[in-house]
Amino acid sequence: MTPANRYRRFLTSFRSRLFLIFTLFTGVIFAAFVLLIITGEIRNYQERSIEKARLLSSLLARSITLPLYSENVPELDRRANEILLTPRVARILITNSNNRALVDFTSPTVNPGASHVSSTTRVTTDSASPTVEAALSGASRPSPVLLGAVSVSIDTGDRTEAIRSAFFKTGGIALLFWVAVVAGCYPVLKRVTRSFNTLTEGLDSMMGGDFSAKIMIDKDDEAGRAAQAVNRLAAALEEREIENRNLQEELIRAMRMEVQEERRKIMAKLIQTNRMTSLGLLISSIAHNINTPNGVIKLAGQHLAGSWKDALPILEQVTKEEGDFTLGGLPFGVAKGEIKGAIEAILNNAERVERVIQDLRAYNLGERNELSPGVSVNRVVEEALTIIRAYGRQGEISITPTLAPSLPEITGNQHQLEQVVVNLLLNAMQAMPNNKGMVTVRTEHFYEANEVLIIVTDQGEGISPTVRKHLFEAFFSTRIDKGGSGLGLYISNFIVSEHKGRLSIDSEQGAGTVATVHLPLNPEDPA
Repeated sequence: MTPANRYRRFLTSFRSRLFLIFTLFTGVIFAAFVLLIITGEIRNYQERSIEKARLLSSLLARSITLPLYSENVPELDRRANEILLTPRVARILITNSNNRALVDFTSPTVNPGASHVSSTTRVTTDSASPTVEAALSGASRPSPVLLGAVSVSIDTGDRTEAIRSAFFKTGGIALLFWVAVVAGCYPVLKRVTRSFNTLTEGLDSMMGGDFSAKIMIDKDDEAGRAAQAVNRLAAALEEREIENRNLQEELIRAMRMEVQEERRKIMAKLIQTNRMTSLGLLISSIAHNINTPNGVIKLAGQHLAGSWKDALPILEQVTKEEGDFTLGGLPFGVAKGEIKGAIEAILNNAERVERVIQDLRAYNLGERNELSPGVSVNRVVEEALTIIRAYGRQGEISITPTLAPSLPEITGNQHQLEQVVVNLLLNAMQAMPNNKGMVTVRTEHFYEANEVLIIVTDQGEGISPTVRKHLFEAFFSTRIDKGGSGLGLYISNFIVSEHKGRLSIDSEQGAGTVATVHLPLNPEDPA
């Protein structure tokens, strides 16, 4: 191995990284120690200077009480000069009680731009120095009187030099100690990390896929315990590899089975598509076969309506002249209303059949019927109830409508929505046991979602969870043997989706079913 590679390997090894971390960590500790010592030295120097100024100002204040009281300036100058000779004293200022400077001396040996610290002591009369009047009269000693103040400034210009000296002295000692610690710890670190090199080599061989290799470290330390753990992990990985091979074989078999299952699903979808194609052909055939006789019925109804309109005045005149008579087994007064209602029912239902045929053709061609504004949902429910009553197979089932007042109008297709309500009502009636019970249909305005709701509730047998999954699938019905087509909910869900709404079915076996139609006020906004 070349020296360059050896050096590069050393830099990337665990030992070098650990040594670098240890070196930086101890260096930070020693630097913090030096900084702490220097900070303490600065603080001590400042405190010593202040204490010296305070001591000198106190000594001078105690010695000039009488000269200051008599304002003996020469004596004050002499006392101030004695203190000024003290090393590092920069300035002495003595003022009287009126703050007038009596003495202001500055040491010539001090640099004028140097920094100073000052201490001021007040000079007062006290028990040790009574006033002259009190001494002569023998009166009791009054409270202390302020005579003036003494201020002493100490030069701190040599602080930088003192701090520099302390820094080099402390820093040098700390640096030597740090180098000694680092140099002494490297051999120890090298010996400790020798086991980790063995561990790394073993791991490298395992990364190549050879889990049978074992790491031989006999020491009962962290590296030894790690080697034992890695050996156990290698044994577990070897067992897991065997299990993985077995699982892969099982997965291949399962995938083959899944492909076969997917193939069956695709075939089911093809069959469903074929059934929908057959449904399209059936719709076209039904539309053609029903439209022709329905046209005849509509034409006959129109002819009958015109004939009855012409004959009615004549029959009413006959009634006036000859009295009431029987027509179709009913008195003429009753029969004329029944005949008029029957003619209107023929024409209305012929038009309804015609619209159903048109919708079937549009659905078969994949067209969308236009939605018109101003559709009253309450009117939709009323028309659907009229159709259900004409259906004539209610038995002992009562249908109770609860229509919300002031219900906002929506944009939609009234005829298609009538078809949805009719399908839901028929399903509810067919779910009633023994053809008895009550069905309710109500309308609501759901303000939060800006929707109008049509809710059909029955007291039937309910729907099982298994059946509920297939409710909206075409040709799925639990009443195929009783004439069910399996298209009612499928078409209803399609119509509601075209209105940008949704149809939900909530049911519990033995507790009835609730079918809810959610219709947005504006189909441009999805429900």
